[in-house]
Amino acid sequence: MKKNKKELKVEQKRLIKWLRVIIVLCISIIVIEACYIGLSYYNRTKSIVYTDTLNSFKETDDGYLVVGNSDFKNSEFNSYEKDYNKAKFAKYNSDFEVEFESAYTKGYSSYFSDVIEYKDGFIAVGGAQYDEQQVEDNATDGLIVLYNKEGKQVDTKSVQIAGDTTFNKVLLVDDGFIVVGQSILQNMVIGNDPDGGALIIKYDFDLNEVWRANYGGSKSGNFNDAIIDGDYLYLVGKDATRYGMIAKYTLDGEQVYAKTYEYTDTVGFSSIVKVGDDFFVAGSKTINIDAKDADKVTEGLILKYNSDGEVLDEVTFSRNNALRFNKIVSDGDNLIVVGHTYKKDEEKSTDTYNYLDYRGIIVKYNTDLERLANNKENGEGIDYFSDVIVTSDGYLVGGASSSKELGSNNKDYRTYFLKYNKDLERQWYK
Repeated sequence: MKKNKKELKVEQKRLIKWLRVIIVLCISIIVIEACYIGLSYYNRTKSIVYTDTLNSFKETDDGYLVVGNSDFKNSEFNSYEKDYNKAKFAKYNSDFEVEFESAYTKGYSSYFSDVIEYKDGFIAVGGAQYDEQQVEDNATDGLIVLYNKEGKQVDTKSVQIAGDTTFNKVLLVDDGFIVVGQSILQNMVIGNDPDGGALIIKYDFDLNEVWRANYGGSKSGNFNDAIIDGDYLYLVGKDATRYGMIAKYTLDGEQVYAKTYEYTDTVGFSSIVKVGDDFFVAGSKTINIDAKDADKVTEGLILKYNSDGEVLDEVTFSRNNALRFNKIVSDGDNLIVVGHTYKKDEEKSTDTYNYLDYRGIIVKYNTDLERLANNKENGEGIDYFSDVIVTSDGYLVGGASSSKELGSNNKDYRTYFLKYNKDLERQWYK
């Protein structure tokens, strides 16, 4: 039966209504799919961006103490820190399994540079940012944290002098401990602070300051490492942008001498060790000092000093356009140094960002500075050697890597350990 106009109009309205419903459902499905794809991509991206570094590690009777910083994304002990990396202190057993891991969560970004064991627990030192202005200025307060034997925080202390303060090394003495580092003016701040520059502070175990000494300009002075020999402190770092420095102080903070070396890189001298009557200092030497910063060439550097701060000998080691030694230790009459080479990756770099390709390197010398052996990691990603410990049958290196060849995925940046034999052949990594 033929439908009248009224019936046709009702049917058309019903059809339009259903078409609208179908269109809305289709759009909703498209939106949901788009959100799902975007969320999946976001989660995939986030899941492979992970930071967990090792700046220093020490051997104990039953394992290793490790300090650095982390976002704790893969941690079993601490919550994920989405926006800022936090200072990390961890204890590993002899099988390199984490026994405990403590995060310093106060403030914004933070890190630990060094750690020691003492009678009541552990002392970790580094730097921390506590307000947004420090984040913007890339400045920190010096940070000290006392831990008990179980890795629980017992007490903390923040130190600020000239505007940007950090602690790089901690040394144990009978009645307290000594920290070294720097306190400099923040970027773009004009002037001078008479209390700034390379910094030494002694504390008792209740975190009370006993004495303080400083040297160099409050724009660039820095102590990176120190050792105690008899009644004296021997310290290394830098006095100016490309001037390495070695200094000698009494254990009461009185300066005996401070001497500079031209020319290093902007870090200066990184590490010092004593063998016999001589002191060996590691760092990096700038070969073409008159070149533009982007074109400067650096080589790994070892200097041999006597106790009066006189240079007895030196040697450099080159590979690629830039190389530096980060840590030097002694193995009997031999010296072991670890560091890194780096060069610009032209394919990954952009007009506004230079991607630097780091490779960890280990080199062995005798005390006459004759090279005996060397080895370099050559995988993809970034391999960075921070520290080395001498073992009975070789050398244990600690650092951070994103390389697939060392167990990462070319993007995640994770703590790792490598074992080398006495001939510097790699045995394993963890």
